[in-house]
Amino acid sequence: MEEHQSGVGNALPGVPSHDGSTGQSSTGAFVTLVPDARSVIVPAAQNQRATEGAWSVARRRWQEGSVYLRQSKTLPAAWWGRFVETVETERGPVRKHRNVRIGEARLYTKPLAKRALREHVDRANDYQPIAVKSQTMGKAATPFSVFAVRWQEEVLVHKKASTAATVKGHINNSLIPAFGKLAMGDIDSERVQSFINRSMGKSSPKTVKNVWTTLRIMWNSAVAWKYVTGELRVELPKARKLRMRCYTVQEVKRMLAHTKGAEQAFFWLAAEAGLRAGELIALRASDVDVENLSVEVSKAIWNGSEHNPKTEAGFRTVCISARLGNRLKEYLDGREEGFLFQTSSGKPWDASNVLERKLNTLLDRLEIPKTDVKLLAKYVGKDGTVEQATKSEKRAASVGLHSFRHTNATAMD
Repeated sequence: MEEHQSGVGNALPGVPSHDGSTGQSSTGAFVTLVPDARSVIVPAAQNQRATEGAWSVARRRWQEGSVYLRQSKTLPAAWWGRFVETVETERGPVRKHRNVRIGEARLYTKPLAKRALREHVDRANDYQPIAVKSQTMGKAATPFSVFAVRWQEEVLVHKKASTAATVKGHINNSLIPAFGKLAMGDIDSERVQSFINRSMGKSSPKTVKNVWTTLRIMWNSAVAWKYVTGELRVELPKARKLRMRCYTVQEVKRMLAHTKGAEQAFFWLAAEAGLRAGELIALRASDVDVENLSVEVSKAIWNGSEHNPKTEAGFRTVCISARLGNRLKEYLDGREEGFLFQTSSGKPWDASNVLERKLNTLLDRLEIPKTDVKLLAKYVGKDGTVEQATKSEKRAASVGLHSFRHTNATAMD
């Protein structure tokens, strides 16, 4: 076998050497030689933006972030994290420094604080310009915050005002902070499960479940509109069932004995018929049939606006006792128009005013505690204090206008 000596320049076939010849032997056959590493020239790395087709693509950045201990004279020492995040603005992507509170120093070591910061840093490292995402992902690149606005404009407008207000609270207070900057295609069951697990330390199981219901309804629309595919599967926390406190029959009798006129008729009808507060204040004089001893429920007032009852079953006719019928007849005194419970100007009563100015004042006068401390202590348990009770526990141990409905469902049976 004949050997041929060649320099680096003719190591590659067809590539001219320094003398102008190509990497071929005298017989015309190509030969492969190992190039001299000292002769290879590598161009210097350039800190530039790469180009993919018509799109300008930012190079992928990597950061770990940093944690630091912040101390205060008035607040407990806490670990904070610092990192850089790229955000979309009208002028294009802008990098901003972020500082996030991780938790109190007594609960975290420095390594644990770094681990907690990783979730924020990972999201920042996963940034891609919207233009690039749109090219590769289509509608799935739409940020959740943008989709949420469109969903509210197209779907939420058809819901009752009270329902819409609750859903908007879920979106603005929980879902936007968690998913607002994410593309719809980046949201999956794993991310949602992590969100639910984190929410458990801040909200009651019932609230977490309600927020999940809102997200699930929005997701169904996203699937129908082809923003995403598939469904979300998560494990929800088991809500703790609490016995709701209600008025006793004796307490109701005392309340009716110490009121008269419109107030007495209102509380009596609330306890005997079990109507919701919004349904009570929406009743009109014509809805009461004192001859046939019935009340027709077809409306509910929320935040000053008249709407349909909460559910389809809310449209109903409720029977009342002869004694209550006579009391309503005396109260109406032949009036057949206007709201059943109305102000001097003819407007319906406001539920908040009834609670604060009428019911709470009456409870104080009769020395009926608004919150049952013993029941609340039972909910908290022997290892907790009343001050540590959650909102759900405090609500379950307290009475208000809705408690008449619970009284009707229990003591009046």
